[in-house]
Amino acid sequence: MVREINYINIREVLSRLLRHPLLQECNLEQAIQYTIDFMGIFGFPNTYEHKETEIPIEEFRGELPCDLISIDMVKDCKTGIALRSMTSMFDPRRHKHPKFQELQFKTQGRTIYTSFPCGKIHLAYRAVHVDDEGFPMLIDNPKYLKALELYIKCQVFTILFDLGKITPQVLNHTEQEYGWAAGQLSSEFKIPSVSEMESIKNMLNQILVRDDEFISGFDRLGNRETRIIHNSGAVPENSSAHIYHGDVAKVVGIDASEEELMQEEKVGPLTNADIDEVAD
Repeated sequence: MVREINYINIREVLSRLLRHPLLQECNLEQAIQYTIDFMGIFGFPNTYEHKETEIPIEEFRGELPCDLISIDMVKDCKTGIALRSMTSMFDPRRHKHPKFQELQFKTQGRTIYTSFPCGKIHLAYRAVHVDDEGFPMLIDNPKYLKALELYIKCQVFTILFDLGKITPQVLNHTEQEYGWAAGQLSSEFKIPSVSEMESIKNMLNQILVRDDEFISGFDRLGNRETRIIHNSGAVPENSSAHIYHGDVAKVVGIDASEEELMQEEKVGPLTNADIDEVAD
């Protein structure tokens, strides 16, 4: 869900946990470890910080940033074309590849390999949001913090149960509370906002299939597709019935000159089959 995201220090969560008498021995190191595990289990995009950086490529490889959690997209700085995942099973440094091929990449450890020998790539990735001291920053959301507290509580109580210091009823009650909090958290971040639903609607309501959006980094994937039909009968050759998509402010029913409409990007002419489909 698109919303304003504020962050708080992990020490705030630790201070809440230390209010419980059975959690007095929980320290900052344990809280950080459990928090990283919690973020990895849920994997919500908003829990990570979106970062971008440029990486020089020499001898088909470059060094990835140390705070990288996952890669969103890689594109060539020179051409602006996105790189797809490498499907070749061979090392590009040792085996000659065809002259004409798509740009590709793969990662191994902290190294990224590309299908071209040298250049520069632009990397969009996700990392853990940290403060000036390097400690994780957490989303300031009541449901998120409550679920995290109960997750840490479950982990600590499991150890106490194994040591025979708490009863099964106490552990089961904590696990049940965590289950409810996890469900509420899942709904909180998975339900799209109104603006996100608009983009989803635009992606679904398209006549023409656009299967090349990856190359441009999905910049126009959520743009609205507008149908401009000037005649209701059969479409003769050189007809003025077309489909447009992009940032089009004019829709069918609003007066606009053909010159203004033709200034928008033209995707392609409608065929008779398309007209029949729209009429149905």
